[in-house]
Amino acid sequence: MSSPISAGSPATTSTGQPSQEMTLEYLRAKGPPYPPRMASFGGSPHGSIDIGISAMFIGIFACLAITHMTLFRRNKARGHFFVLSAVTFGFCMARIATFSMRIASTKNPTNPQVAIVATVLISAGVILLYIINLIFAQRVLRGYHPKFGNSRVVGIAFKAYFASIVAVLIMVIVASVKMFFTLDMSVLMKCRDIQRFGIIWFSIFSFLPIPIVLLSYLIPSSTGPENFGKRGTLGQKLLIVLAAGCILTLENSVRAASAFLPSRSPTDPAWYHKRAAFYVFLPTMEVMVVVLYAATRVDQRMWIPGKSEEQAAQEEVEADKQETRSA
Repeated sequence: MSSPISAGSPATTSTGQPSQEMTLEYLRAKGPPYPPRMASFGGSPHGSIDIGISAMFIGIFACLAITHMTLFRRNKARGHFFVLSAVTFGFCMARIATFSMRIASTKNPTNPQVAIVATVLISAGVILLYIINLIFAQRVLRGYHPKFGNSRVVGIAFKAYFASIVAVLIMVIVASVKMFFTLDMSVLMKCRDIQRFGIIWFSIFSFLPIPIVLLSYLIPSSTGPENFGKRGTLGQKLLIVLAAGCILTLENSVRAASAFLPSRSPTDPAWYHKRAAFYVFLPTMEVMVVVLYAATRVDQRMWIPGKSEEQAAQEEVEADKQETRSA
């Protein structure tokens, strides 16, 4: 994430890179929002390369959005309600917006408002994948350890952590936006600390499914495992969560590196700030996870019946019993 210009920082040129004319006095006279001073993850998009790659990922995420929404609607029509397919669709739409704003940033490199929206979308979108994978991990835990996994304490712990993610995300977004509206270095450093706390919390979030499913498998169950879903073994479901968790953890590790390693000027970015690292470690990794979910049909493997579906199943069983008695 980028931070605005402070004392002695240069302005931006037509290519979005700093020049030497702008001073702190000029920025104060111009007023907020202020352009970023520090190199950010993905760098400053410009030129046909960013437009072309962003357009490609818009097309990829559009196809994946259609795929997951199609699965959701088909399943729903059959009485098989898997809301996480709709959540994955929402993630794909968020990424379409993200890369649309990146193209807009290329066309308007000196427009801080566009940079603000792009920063928020990059930070917020991937949280949906973290939530989905942690929910899958919780279901695997319940499969291997039904009594413990379905206990009230475990349920409250997961709900509390999900709530904390929303709270931390709001904090990070507010801090990121605030950095575009102040030149006070003390405020900027506090906002930077909030961002770093957020990246630590999100790193835990992305990594947590890995130890959950591994410990679920390694620790013997007192009641015996109970499979769930309409297809696949518990071991196959564990591997899906493990693969997605490793990919998301790798992606978030690069984000953390860009936040904690020494800050660099936009004219001298580190390798983890440049567009190559951005496109490889953000959209490519996320596409891999979304494709994994579609290819392995998590809508079938990770499905658990809701209350309405359980009620319908019970009514069907009762109807079968009545037919048997009448016969």
